[in-house]
Amino acid sequence: MDFKIRQGHPRVLVRPDDVPALRRRAASTHKEQYQSLLDLAAAGPVPGSHGGDYSEPLWRLSFLHLLTQDPAHAQVAIEALRRVLQLDVCGEYFTAARRIKALAAAYDYLHEPLGSELRRQVGLKALAYSQALYDSGEIEPDCYFLGHAINQMPFVLMAGIAIGDEIDGGEKSVPLVADMLRRWEKQMPCYRHFLEQDCFQQSFSYTSTYVGEFPWIFNAIEAGLGIEMYRPNAWFANVVKWWTYALREDETFIRFGDYFCAIPVFENGQYFRPLAAIAHRYRDGLAQWWVDRFKLKEQEPETLLFEDRPGVARRLPDQLPRTKHFGPMGVVVARGDFDRGTVASFKCTPTYLHNHGHRDANSFTIYHKGDLAIDSGAYDAYETPHWYNYYIRTIAHNTIVVRDPAEKMVSRGKQYANDGGQRFINEPHFQGRTYEEIGAEVFRDGQVISYREGNGWSYVCGDASNCYRREKVTRFLRHVTFVLDWPRKTCVSLVVLDEIELADGDGEAPAEPNPRSKENAASAGASPSQLAYEPRFLLHTMSEPRIEANRIIAAHAGGRLSATVLLPADAQIEKIGGEGREFEVDGTNYPLSRTMVGPHTPGAWRAEVSGGTGKSRRFLSLLVPADLESPDEPRATLEESAAGWIVRQGDLAVALVKPNQNISVNAARAVRIELTK
Repeated sequence: MDFKIRQGHPRVLVRPDDVPALRRRAASTHKEQYQSLLDLAAAGPVPGSHGGDYSEPLWRLSFLHLLTQDPAHAQVAIEALRRVLQLDVCGEYFTAARRIKALAAAYDYLHEPLGSELRRQVGLKALAYSQALYDSGEIEPDCYFLGHAINQMPFVLMAGIAIGDEIDGGEKSVPLVADMLRRWEKQMPCYRHFLEQDCFQQSFSYTSTYVGEFPWIFNAIEAGLGIEMYRPNAWFANVVKWWTYALREDETFIRFGDYFCAIPVFENGQYFRPLAAIAHRYRDGLAQWWVDRFKLKEQEPETLLFEDRPGVARRLPDQLPRTKHFGPMGVVVARGDFDRGTVASFKCTPTYLHNHGHRDANSFTIYHKGDLAIDSGAYDAYETPHWYNYYIRTIAHNTIVVRDPAEKMVSRGKQYANDGGQRFINEPHFQGRTYEEIGAEVFRDGQVISYREGNGWSYVCGDASNCYRREKVTRFLRHVTFVLDWPRKTCVSLVVLDEIELADGDGEAPAEPNPRSKENAASAGASPSQLAYEPRFLLHTMSEPRIEANRIIAAHAGGRLSATVLLPADAQIEKIGGEGREFEVDGTNYPLSRTMVGPHTPGAWRAEVSGGTGKSRRFLSLLVPADLESPDEPRATLEESAAGWIVRQGDLAVALVKPNQNISVNAARAVRIELTK
């Protein structure tokens, strides 16, 4: 991308022509933010909330001077600046980027008050921090699909634009800008691949870590280089749907992948910034619905730079369809409504995503006035024993495990607990690093092979066969039917059918086989080695579930879940959990490494369903969420034939029809699903 840094100042995030409008907005529609900046200046350069290193006050005070051009405001900003200049240069994640942002703003917005010598010190310090990010590996070489570089790029770009070629020793600044533009050109196709279809490559919370940086980058390039960014990258706006479908009544998101929530969504600038920019630049009413709910403190520059007040007319999410398939991530969401109803979800991602992703193909979650079928564990930190042995593993999710005692679970050179779940990939990397590798065969994972919607229902079929070692599982299809407004309006129930083919069982048998498995295998004439391959259907809950015959009943907050196991007919249901067994894998518990802050939902219990005989196994369950105080639902029953199955509960009948077969179903509420092979 060819570029030329604009002449004159300011040029970091804003152009000289932008400043009068910023001043008018500060004095009229953003009075509270403007007053907050004035209060900060009156109090002096007090340390900010980030380690007391003065970088956040410096950033805010520099912006205040841009608005007022008041020498008194310049003086208090320079006092904070001198504190920042005294700090040792480092290349640490967050710390370096935060300080570069402040130094770039000081260089640009305090350009004249600094004087030539202090301005030179600021520029050289910003360049030193930028180099430290390369040296530390936070800006990784030849890695454009994942990693921390995206969180450094906006601020290195700002520093390069601010300094340009103005100072002796600053000849590195223009090459920095060139490298940031080169990196954006490499990384942008990776982001666009997902966002063009309304989703992103990370969990709903981790999306903010990436997409939250886009407005910084776009504004920096437009203001400093004169290159248009928002219009040609309009796919960026699709993140609004990704977050909208995942947002729950408790103002948190569906838990898929690493999830962090220490800062509430509507107090977090990483969400506000892209949503405000989208509402403003694309006149997006749904984004405006989000923006109107935010309550930010001490983030005045972001509010003034990105939020347009009074903004566009908000558009409520109620106008959206209640079910949606996010193709590149293999995620399906079904909602009771966009207010207080059920949020049910399914996941079978086609691309292997280890970095903050989990081994959770063909998993589901259910939220209804509380966490009912949960994605268990918590993100206590990256690569802790809990993270690697439990949280990211199949055992922590509502899917299928098949344990082979001889299997070795190795990731990045280390062996971890054998959870019976989905395999790791280590070669050529532990995850794709470029756009070209997104679709590479080596990183192919699961696959949504069918998605359909009908009147009051949606159906998805996920194929997770490729996610397990072929030596133990050769086929695993999960068919999920979401039944909207059952058993009551704004509820979503799930009919889940699993079809599993086990391998021949060449692995070693357990030293002490499960007695139930031994009995079942003997009746089917299975080889002794196949005793190792006992598939188990997992259902994770926050509190201890009750087991009543073939029903699993769990409650949390204001919601209740009733799960009826209809197949196998001889199903055995075992509870695992409670104190000392909350995160148990193969007989060992892997507790959290720290006390979690925020509304985390690690859970403490799971039900494991086993049964059936032979190499072909099926599980069929009806999962029904409801308000805690609602009357119990009628008993669910199953009608089985060569053509398929009919699941009945009260006035509802869901027919699951095998390929090339036919089933007639009569009921007040009838749903007919033609299953995918």
